[in-house]
Amino acid sequence: MIVQFIHLILLCYVCSEYAGYASKMPFFCLAIWFFISFLILFHWLPSYTQKIINGKKLPGFFKTYNIFCFIIVFWVSMLFVFVNPLSFLSKTALGNSSALTISFSMFLYLLFLKPFMLALYEMLTPILPDEETAEDFLRARQTVPIIFFPPVLIWLIFEDFGLNQGMELMSEIKTLTLAPIFLIGLYVLSPRLFNWAWRTKNAKTDLVIRLYELSKKAQTKIAGVKVWNTFNEPLPNAAVAGIISKYRFVYITDFLLNIFNYEQIEAVVGHELGHLKLGHVVTYLLFSINAVLIAVILKSFIIIYIPYFYIHTEITNTLEILLFVPLFAVIFTALARHCETQADIFSAIITSKEKFYSSMNVIGLMLGSKPKWFPKWLLTHPETEDRIKNVKNYSNLEISTLIKSSKVLKYTMLVLVFVLVLCAIYPVSIVFKWSNIYNANQAGNCKLAINLCNVLPEWLQEHPFVLEQKAKIALNSRNIASAIYFAFKAYFGVDLNSVLEIPHHSGSPEVAFDFKVMQLILKFFNFR
Repeated sequence: MIVQFIHLILLCYVCSEYAGYASKMPFFCLAIWFFISFLILFHWLPSYTQKIINGKKLPGFFKTYNIFCFIIVFWVSMLFVFVNPLSFLSKTALGNSSALTISFSMFLYLLFLKPFMLALYEMLTPILPDEETAEDFLRARQTVPIIFFPPVLIWLIFEDFGLNQGMELMSEIKTLTLAPIFLIGLYVLSPRLFNWAWRTKNAKTDLVIRLYELSKKAQTKIAGVKVWNTFNEPLPNAAVAGIISKYRFVYITDFLLNIFNYEQIEAVVGHELGHLKLGHVVTYLLFSINAVLIAVILKSFIIIYIPYFYIHTEITNTLEILLFVPLFAVIFTALARHCETQADIFSAIITSKEKFYSSMNVIGLMLGSKPKWFPKWLLTHPETEDRIKNVKNYSNLEISTLIKSSKVLKYTMLVLVFVLVLCAIYPVSIVFKWSNIYNANQAGNCKLAINLCNVLPEWLQEHPFVLEQKAKIALNSRNIASAIYFAFKAYFGVDLNSVLEIPHHSGSPEVAFDFKVMQLILKFFNFR
């Protein structure tokens, strides 16, 4: 499922991290952006759609849909990179709000999504079900943004509040360390989000009774069975959500209910119950917490040990998106494929292999094979034929063996959480000390700030951040010479003592240092 969110993740990341990065002539760029947008929507898109229809060659849905989504993401991102419409609010707190930035970018994304998806609907009309209207097709495409956007918005509001409290880096780390609590809340409340996004309704009583009996056999409690509205799309799918049994539901698409018999539905639901019994939801949660902790550790170590690299935030952000995000996706999809295989085997055991094979054959016919250009290592589910082979290869496996294997994975994730917490203590404690210095400076308490700087280890005394704070202390104390000295050393790595020799002077060291700075300034202007 994470693959469906990749384009939205890119949209949020680029718009929030690179907003205004190349903003030189915002009004001119805004005019150009609107002009090209007009050409795309009212010239290129209609002509491209008509060309496909006249060619009588149906485009691949998956490929075309993703191309359209990435075109929209690219174009909206360009607006924020070259213009950043919120820069006109830069004098207010709203101008620096990540939540507002993402809200506006998502609004533009949905605005562009409608004409692109209606064009795709027009191209695919010959193969779409007769009962599926353009409105149904568009609403189905909006399901992913509806699931994605509310949690992201809530998190960004929380982050905005944190970043306005004290030192930015420390606030960012504090926010990240609270992410596990946010994730747990998200996993608990996810059924409510799914009920809203999928417009669910309760399943028929006779089916519910059969599935409750199956859940008892699987020794897994559920709160109910919901029918997932696919808006007349041929989507044979099922899901499970909720880590608390009182708010845990099994979801079945209305299309699956129409084409599957009850035995095949049992096999599909058995798979979802396998995820619950084998603790995969908790495993995914622990994996997410580990990813957050790794991000905290890496960010802390970079600012501590490679500070001049961190100063160039655009480079850091680019490396994050090019390295960390793909690495996370590859590891997560590998974990997901492993869990899907375990759930398949569990389903074959508690129902029967025949029911499982029957359901997989129908799903395989409906979904077809993946596009050749799409790599297997980015799939969250093995391909249908591989799923059948996996069950055949492990036909003698018992549920107790599956439970033991899943527990090993889950406890490994849990141990890794504790290891990463221990690894995070030292770098975070350093950043915490810096935060205290920053807060003392902001409060104008120079004496406390100096004392906090002095108790730092010697190797940290020359860190750019500490030097920057010393420059602020000197500025607050109206010692301009020292402020310039520390500022040069912090931002350029230049020790003015080594650049110019302090001449013998009958006055105080401060006067001598002022003379040295004046020499440097005069030399600079003479060179100019």
